[in-house]
Amino acid sequence: MASSHSPGSAMRDPFVVLHVGDLHLTGSGQANVRDFAAILDEIAGLAPRGAFDFVYLPGDHAEDGTAAQYAILEGALNRHPDLPVRLIAGDHDRQYGTMIDFDATFARIAGSPRGGTHRARHNHLPRPRAPGSVTQYYYAETIGGVRCLFLDMVSAGYGEKGFGLDFRLGPCQLDWLGRKLKKAAAAGLPCAVFAHTYPDDLRVPEERIALAGLIRGYGVRLVEMGHTHYNELAHDGRTLYAAARSVGQNEDGSVGYAVAAIDGAVTSWRFKPLDRALPFVMITSPADRRLATAALDSTDGRIEVRALVLSKAAQSAWRCYVRVDDGPAQPMKPDGPRAVHAWIDWPEGARRLSVEVTDGTATVGATMPNTDIDVIEPVRRSFVPPPAPQRPGSDTFRLPAWPVKGVRGDQLGPNRAGRKW
Repeated sequence: MASSHSPGSAMRDPFVVLHVGDLHLTGSGQANVRDFAAILDEIAGLAPRGAFDFVYLPGDHAEDGTAAQYAILEGALNRHPDLPVRLIAGDHDRQYGTMIDFDATFARIAGSPRGGTHRARHNHLPRPRAPGSVTQYYYAETIGGVRCLFLDMVSAGYGEKGFGLDFRLGPCQLDWLGRKLKKAAAAGLPCAVFAHTYPDDLRVPEERIALAGLIRGYGVRLVEMGHTHYNELAHDGRTLYAAARSVGQNEDGSVGYAVAAIDGAVTSWRFKPLDRALPFVMITSPADRRLATAALDSTDGRIEVRALVLSKAAQSAWRCYVRVDDGPAQPMKPDGPRAVHAWIDWPEGARRLSVEVTDGTATVGATMPNTDIDVIEPVRRSFVPPPAPQRPGSDTFRLPAWPVKGVRGDQLGPNRAGRKW
């Protein structure tokens, strides 16, 4: 793993996305409405401003895709008008074969400065029943030094209640994606794709193969998804596919939001439950062995450790420490407004790296400050990336349970092993 950061070099911020899972809003006063509001309140209260790049909403915002349900979404977002948001469509947003109400919401949110000022696209597509003009909601934007590509997997399909899964991209979007990835590669920009579901869920086999091939061929760093309703990580040696727990139809545990980061050559991910108090810490470098794309980079047995901290307290109140296995705690220092870092000795045979943070805050009745710990097993110096999986773009290479990251590994959701919502 090549590090671009060394003692005395300029500080850098990791690219950070906060992913709030499928909302499935139905009516006011429901638990998911309260949970969504509480999640946004926590995110909006993070200090300093700019602790993350944007909040990602991965589709299935409205259970039935109606104007009244989108009004709940917009009402919650409007209470935090400065919060940057990026959203895409899910299959439930086209539940009854139309996206008229989603279109209006997309124009108000994605079309605004807080949403990146993006517009819908009108393409003439070979529709499943007959060719026709189709509105699609895909777009690209460079954010925090990362080329972000937001896909629309639903507009080109049937999208009718009772039809089942019908995810399609259409030739216009596939061509657009290929051109964007090629251009980003030429510019040396890392890429992240934001989609509603795995490429393997596309109905047309040729599209399935094409999308997975583009992602792997161009070395996309992160594919962030909803739809599954559970936390899941699948890594193919080049790309991290990450799905986050639903807020509205949840069997997976406490609601909350996922935190994904790209920091230099490393991609990392961890879930933040709403019922666990801040602060929150996530190691962003070095890479864990399960998410690595290259061997550990060390100089004279030393490595740089970097971590993202989310907190309501000012950075001056953070107290961060790194530990190798069961060794002594070593202090970490701020490295930009989001991160802390330290250069440490990494001896042969070391296995575990942990970072602990306190920020002086405490919950009501607590006698000790709130604390959080993240733990990884750094990749080895002899690491060799695995060969391409037999089904790229699928969940067949998903990781087993990883509790510290919030991954249970049991796929409790309506599209695999859970209830049929």
